[in-house]
Amino acid sequence: MLGQPGVEYEAQMGPVYYVIGALLLRLTGTGDAPFAALELLRLAGLALVPVLGWLTYRLARDLGARDGSAALASGLLVLNPTLLAVAASVQNDYLCLVVAAVAALVALPALRRGGTRRSLVVGALVGLAVLVKVFAGALLVGFVVAVLLDRRRSLRPRVLDAVAAAVGTAVVSGWWFVRNLVLYGDLTGAAAVERTGVAFDPLAYEGIGSVLGWGRSIVSYAFVPTEYYRNAFEAPVSVKAAALLLTVCGLVLAVTALARRAKGKRGAQDPAVVFTLTSVLVVVVVYAVAAWTMQAIAPRLVAVAAPMALALVARSSRTRPMQAALLVVLLGCLLLASWLVYRVSALPPDPGLFPWGA
Repeated sequence: MLGQPGVEYEAQMGPVYYVIGALLLRLTGTGDAPFAALELLRLAGLALVPVLGWLTYRLARDLGARDGSAALASGLLVLNPTLLAVAASVQNDYLCLVVAAVAALVALPALRRGGTRRSLVVGALVGLAVLVKVFAGALLVGFVVAVLLDRRRSLRPRVLDAVAAAVGTAVVSGWWFVRNLVLYGDLTGAAAVERTGVAFDPLAYEGIGSVLGWGRSIVSYAFVPTEYYRNAFEAPVSVKAAALLLTVCGLVLAVTALARRAKGKRGAQDPAVVFTLTSVLVVVVVYAVAAWTMQAIAPRLVAVAAPMALALVARSSRTRPMQAALLVVLLGCLLLASWLVYRVSALPPDPGLFPWGA
């Protein structure tokens, strides 16, 4: 319980990752060997990388992306330096990405075919993802919006599907919110984090400099995660410039994808596309609001939407220039990931500085 001696602020988070980690340590007998346990959990995280790559590829294909574009989107996710760093760490973010991607992949046919049972399963998977990281709840919002806006069916079955999804999420994850409410007085337990001696004040606007600082942090978390490694090393100017260029390319690809969707009538009628786009937008908006009004949470939390966002970009990349742009970003990620591996491998082991593994 938060506030008790030895209990860190991670106790406020959902239990799934930590339960799975504890089971792995028990099964392998490494629970009493801290360094062996650390390496085991890091390897388990890295084992999820190809899984998430395949899930991203399937999401893109199910949304209508061409095979080449889907493969490029998958490669972008697999080779993203920050996500590789997260996967090689002992923490719950990457598992959340995997479970959320599974939920999204199940949601696409459920939206196109309808049915309360399918919606209930989708809701249950979203609930499981929420028990890894609460940000995954955005998928439930996206699913409900897509169902209710699907004009191909009458209102009653749409409402039933939306209710079924909400029930599925509540059944799987509702107990955790009730527990937090009883123990800490709020649904997520965030209000009790200060009991551990840790405080995360919200971002404060202090002029254009604060906004630029936030932008630099986002670029860093997107492609050059020096902040993730607590600034134990510095990126050279060339690496920073490459990260900025990749960020601009990514924004151009995203804007182009949105513009193509706005012009395409078929995409607008596809509830799967509505679900994916809504989920991505909810994640981004909730993160921005929370970071500026509640606490300065790490930008990497937005990554829960990365598989869906890349799938949407792949869907819109039907021309050679778009595919070439994806390839350029992919090669840039490969170079930056190689640089990151080199820099991190040169760091001395320091469990005090990197308790999650570096």
